[in-house]
Amino acid sequence: MRYWLAAAVTMAMLMGPAHAQENEANKDPFKLKIEREERERAENERDYNAQMKRLKAQSPAQTSSDPWKKVRPADSSGAKR
Repeated sequence: MRYWLAAAVTMAMLMGPAHAQENEANKDPFKLKIEREERERAENERDYNAQMKRLKAQSPAQTSSDPWKKVRPADSSGAKR
């Protein structure tokens, strides 16, 4: 009787890890790949949004948006049209 009990306890202890691995093994590799890609996409989106927040927090540089500034004459009031 003691040997049967010891055998049953040993089998139960060995079946626990095997049962835990069985759940992961039953998943389709394609589904695992999709889940991994979704996690990576979400992480990239979080990183992008954090970077955009940091850039918006910085003060913008004061630059002139006139590319022809050096070409035009300084005094435009005397120019004829």
